[in-house]
Amino acid sequence: MPDSHPLVCRFGAFGDMVMITPLLRQLYLRGGLPCDVLAIGGWNKPLFEQMPYVRNVFTIDSRSAPYWFDRSQRELVRTLKSHQHQFVWVCETSSKSYRLLARADIDRSSSVSQLDLPVIHGEHYCAKWLRLGNLSPSGFEYPQHQAEALNTELFVSEDEVRECRRWLQTRGLNPEAPIVCVQAGSKRTTRRGRADRISNTKYWHEKNWAEVIDGIIESLPGAQVLLCGVSAEIEMCQAIQKLCSLPENVQTVADDLPLRRLLALLSIAHSCISVDTGPAHAAAALDCPLLVLFGKANPNRFRPVSSNSPVQVIVGHAASNPDSVVDIGYIKPAQVLGEWIRSQEH
Repeated sequence: MPDSHPLVCRFGAFGDMVMITPLLRQLYLRGGLPCDVLAIGGWNKPLFEQMPYVRNVFTIDSRSAPYWFDRSQRELVRTLKSHQHQFVWVCETSSKSYRLLARADIDRSSSVSQLDLPVIHGEHYCAKWLRLGNLSPSGFEYPQHQAEALNTELFVSEDEVRECRRWLQTRGLNPEAPIVCVQAGSKRTTRRGRADRISNTKYWHEKNWAEVIDGIIESLPGAQVLLCGVSAEIEMCQAIQKLCSLPENVQTVADDLPLRRLLALLSIAHSCISVDTGPAHAAAALDCPLLVLFGKANPNRFRPVSSNSPVQVIVGHAASNPDSVVDIGYIKPAQVLGEWIRSQEH
C-alpha cells in the first residue's frame, strides 16, 4: 500500500540538516503526517529524535561510493521500495540522488526538487526550503502553509536534561551556574593536516579563543566555560584550555559529548560562541543565545536562525578595508567579547 508520509531527501552535514527542520514542520502542518527523512550518516537518527515532525530517518554511509559496493545504499533501496512513498521533496541537485531514488522506484513525477524553484540570489537556505515545502507533487492536494517565522527547531526531553545535569555534576560542575559553550572546531578542523592550514577557512587561533574565554570569566561571575566538539577536536580544545588564565574555570568536554548530550547541554546553556558549524545551528534551534564567527561563507544564506533567542554574527573584514576578501582571521578577540557582553545587556 502506498505511503502518504512525506519523504524528504537531504544529504547534508550537521548544519544543513538542522536547516531543513522548517521544511519538515511545513510539510507536517500542510498534510498532518510526520515526515520520513533520507540522509547520509547514522548521526542523523539521534539528531531528529523527539521531533514530532519526523517519523523515520533512513541513512546511507556514503553517497559517492559505487552502488554495488555500498551495502547501506542497497539496504536503503530495499527499505524505500517496501514503503512506496507517494510524495517526495528532494533538497539536492546531484544526479546521484535521483539515481538512488529511481532504484527505489520513486519516479520524478512523484517528487518536487530544489531544481524546480526559481533562484533567488542571496536567499537564506531556510527560506528556500520553505518555498520548496509549498510545492506539491502530483496528488498532494493540501493547502500551502504560510510560515510564521523563519526558525529552526530541535527537541530534547526532560529526561535528557536531567541526565545532562547529572553529567555536569560528575565533572565537578554546577548545573545551576552559567554555562558558556565554546565551539572552536569544525568538520574542517578534523581533517588531516594542520588546523591552521590555508584550506581551513573556519580556523580561529587558539590564543584568540583563550583571550575571549578569559574575558567571559571576568565579566560573568561564576561562569563555567565548556570547550565542545568531537573527539577529533580534543587537541585543539586542550590547547585553548592551557592558554587560558584560569584553566580551572574551563573544561574540555569534546571527548565526552555524544550528540543527544550536546543538544541537552545547549538547551540549558547560558550562551554559546561558535565558528560557523553544525553545533551553532543546533544552539539556535534550541534557543540558546548565540554568537557566530563567519569567514568565507555568506551569513545571509547560512546563518543560524532562532525564533526565541538572539543570534549575533561577526564577519571577518579587514579593518583597513571593509571591502576586502572576507577572512575569519580578521576578527579580533575584543570584537567577539564586546559583542558577547552587549548581548547580555538585552
